[in-house]
Amino acid sequence: MFFIGLIITFYPIISFGQDVHFSSFNANPMILNPANTAFGESVFRAGTMYRNQWETLSKGYNSYLFTAEALAYKNRVRRDGIGIGINFMADVAGTLSYGQQSLGLSLSYFKAIDQNKEHYISFGIIGNTSSWGYNQSNSIFGRYPEDSEGILLNQIRTFDIGLGLHWQIKANETHSLQAGTSLLHINQPSLSYYENSNINLPMKFNAYVSDLIAINYDNSISPTIYFQNQSKFMELIIGMDYNINISETSINQQIISLGAYYRALDAMIIMAKYKQNNFSCGLSYDINLSRLTPASKSYGGVEVWLLYSFSPNGYKRSKTTIPCPAF
Repeated sequence: MFFIGLIITFYPIISFGQDVHFSSFNANPMILNPANTAFGESVFRAGTMYRNQWETLSKGYNSYLFTAEALAYKNRVRRDGIGIGINFMADVAGTLSYGQQSLGLSLSYFKAIDQNKEHYISFGIIGNTSSWGYNQSNSIFGRYPEDSEGILLNQIRTFDIGLGLHWQIKANETHSLQAGTSLLHINQPSLSYYENSNINLPMKFNAYVSDLIAINYDNSISPTIYFQNQSKFMELIIGMDYNINISETSINQQIISLGAYYRALDAMIIMAKYKQNNFSCGLSYDINLSRLTPASKSYGGVEVWLLYSFSPNGYKRSKTTIPCPAF
């Protein structure tokens, strides 16, 4: 009922249009929310992601992501810790190769808030420096080169900050709940190529909630809702993964996951994931359902991702290890 209530609440305000995003929003926890930085079972985590969208429309969009994070501090008595992470993201679109290159640094603080150490809350902060621009040699202006139609720059740089909050609990043997929210671009830096123009990068809000529900020892489902809003653009994604444990031994953990998600008024997202011990990978495809279908020739977006987590030799897991639901 909670999931249905959220849909009813947000569906009427969904508008056409979307921000630059990854459909596999839960594939890389740190990008989903800075409060997730190094929040999990391992000391180190590294990941990469690539997305190609609407290739039939003037070269479409190509997005790249690289992340690395580490557990910098952990106190087993106080049951808290500090995580640090770095990410690089590039997004390029169209014949002008317009887009951005962003470098971000994030910091998190997490703490167990019950005696069983299976109930956690985490806070995070992130700072990003970004370069925005286009290939000037591929551009044609009506009054070039006198004033390039008033455009003074072909590249600008911004700096912005964001905050995040994450909550997680293993309620019982059947349910593992997690939810979070983040607010990005809080300082709304200027994003203008013109002089005396009040064009700013809008604040971006997102929120998510999911529940890992164990059906039996080998099967589970993961219903998830994700919502984000930036200026007049809103996005609501709802769906579910079906997880199958194919492990033959307890030492070699293997999980296959198949999922289907719906992005309101835009696309159906089909996902496949595979996890073996500390290594995870996935593939997703957006089936375009919007009014852009005739122009895109029904070509949506392809996305692949990898995530690897590990701990150094000699590192001992303890009762304070954070339970990390599969996918």
